[in-house]
Amino acid sequence: MQVEELSKKMALVHVLRRTALNRERERLGQKLIPVPLMAYVLEHPGCTQGEIADFLYISAASVAASCKRLEQEGLLERRVDPVNRRKNQLFVTEAGASLTRDKRAMLDRVNERTFEGIEAADLSVFSRVLDQMMDNLGGRDLSPNQVFGSLMEADKRKEKK
Repeated sequence: MQVEELSKKMALVHVLRRTALNRERERLGQKLIPVPLMAYVLEHPGCTQGEIADFLYISAASVAASCKRLEQEGLLERRVDPVNRRKNQLFVTEAGASLTRDKRAMLDRVNERTFEGIEAADLSVFSRVLDQMMDNLGGRDLSPNQVFGSLMEADKRKEKK
C-alpha cells in the first residue's frame, strides 16, 4: 500500500472520529465543552487558570475565555482564594461534573466503536507503528495534554466562525 494512501486513510479516520463525537454530542443535545479543561478542574478543585494553561499547554487567554463561558453556562465556578485574594480558584459545579462525566462516557463509546473487531495483536502492532510515526515527526515526547491543548485551541477557533 502506498504511503500517500495510508496518509489519506489516517486523515479520514481522524475526521470520522471527530464526526462521530460531534454526532453523538448533538444526539445527546450536549454542549461543546473543553473536556480536558473540565477534567483537570474536577481532579484539582481550587486550581487556577494559570495552572490549567500550564498543564494543557494552551494560552492563558484561551483558558480565561473558556472559563468565562463555562462560568456563564453554570458549569464552572470561580471563588476568591482565601489566602491570596488577588487569585481566583476554580471549581466544577454539579452540572459541570455531570456533563464532563457524560462527555467522558461518550468518548469511551466512540473509542470502543473505533477499535471494535481489531485483535489485541493487531492493536499492539498498530501502537508500535504509531510510536514510530511520532518519533519520525519529533512528537514522541509530546504529552497527551499538549495534543489536547492544540485540539482545544482548534475547536475554539472553529466555534468563533
